[in-house]
Amino acid sequence: MEFFGMSGMGKRFSFTHAARYLVVFKKDKRGNFATIFALALIPILVAMGAAVDISRAYVVQSRLRSALDAAGLAVGTATGKTSTEVQSIAQAYFDANYPAQKLGVPGTISVTDNGDTVDLSVTAELPTTIMNIVGINEMNVSATSQIKRQGKKLEVALVLDNTGSMGQRGKLPAMKDAAKLLLKTLKNSSAATSAGDVKISVVPFTVDVNVGKAMKNEKWIRWSTTTQEYVCTGYWWWETCEWKDVTTTVNKNSWKGCVQDRDQDYDVSNTTADPADDKTKYPAESNNSYCPSAPILPLTDNWDVIEAKINAMQASGNTNTTIGLAWGWNMVTFGGPESTAAAKADDLEKAIVFLTDGENTQNRFTSSRNQIDDRTELICDAIRDDKIKLYTIRVIDGNASLLRNCATESDMYYDVDQVDELKSVFASIALQLSNLRIAK
Repeated sequence: MEFFGMSGMGKRFSFTHAARYLVVFKKDKRGNFATIFALALIPILVAMGAAVDISRAYVVQSRLRSALDAAGLAVGTATGKTSTEVQSIAQAYFDANYPAQKLGVPGTISVTDNGDTVDLSVTAELPTTIMNIVGINEMNVSATSQIKRQGKKLEVALVLDNTGSMGQRGKLPAMKDAAKLLLKTLKNSSAATSAGDVKISVVPFTVDVNVGKAMKNEKWIRWSTTTQEYVCTGYWWWETCEWKDVTTTVNKNSWKGCVQDRDQDYDVSNTTADPADDKTKYPAESNNSYCPSAPILPLTDNWDVIEAKINAMQASGNTNTTIGLAWGWNMVTFGGPESTAAAKADDLEKAIVFLTDGENTQNRFTSSRNQIDDRTELICDAIRDDKIKLYTIRVIDGNASLLRNCATESDMYYDVDQVDELKSVFASIALQLSNLRIAK
């Protein structure tokens, strides 16, 4: 067994080296070094052993605290439970995060649910490695954790990619399962103490967003759209081409319910549409092939309806992340189109959970990825400035840098390499949204 020396020179001090020094000291006639060193060796070794065992104890304490935090967050979301049920939930989460093969042998954790806070503690027995030579065979290592319920209401928009690539590699089913896990957690969270305290919106998106055919008489929809198109007439050497304004008018009766990006720069804002100003309105989509099959769902606390909306999603079409974010923002904005959101308040948290699996490929104006990315970047900035919490998830493919910078904080961006990671990602976000924080 070897120890690092205290000289800072980076050399190892082993028992072999110690034996050589003992021979030197024994032969030295200038003083009674052998006796002095023999007397000093035991406390030196005990001190070194204590340092090793104390270092191991710090490792155990850190691991105990992390496992307690996980147990406390689980208990914090489990409202309306008996003390026995709370203890069982906490112990199960603790055991999962501190398996038996880890260093130290923890006892049963103590859990006290005080309503606003959950206090947890545990003590583990740690066998010593060297200190047992002086009769200290084990050390008791304790850890504590406190979880605080913040008591805020919650409005969350789930903005979920429904493009064709989501139909590959099991991404769409995995996303649905993960989203429903988030629903279950939030439904039972500390935020949901009364009906309506937690509301969820679902925004499926592709190139467009489907607002529903029932919206056909709303004044914020624009039925005629003028775009620049390169029009050619004639044949062969008589052919002439030029850019022309082309106006497309959508028939309300055959409209499938989809809208396109608003005129720039309204496309990256949540400014209310003005019935007298077409530039502020949402253009109806004339090409029904771009239309997601599932319409958006405004904020609701009807959990069965939310789950049914998630189950109804299908994969088809190209990617326009900007319009997905725009309508997620609308859903949590008071007074927005189709919005049932409340006005901002100190006891209300508003958030968007955004998931995509690919690069931007098409919007109303262009198929240039870089140009669409620029629009996405602008709307991300605007949402963060509006104090909406923004979580972003990249599933296997997509612009990692764009999505990382889009999130409110760097740790609110999730990079998923395998679809089976989605459940843990949504579980992590759900816990963060459950109005819980680790107080100490």
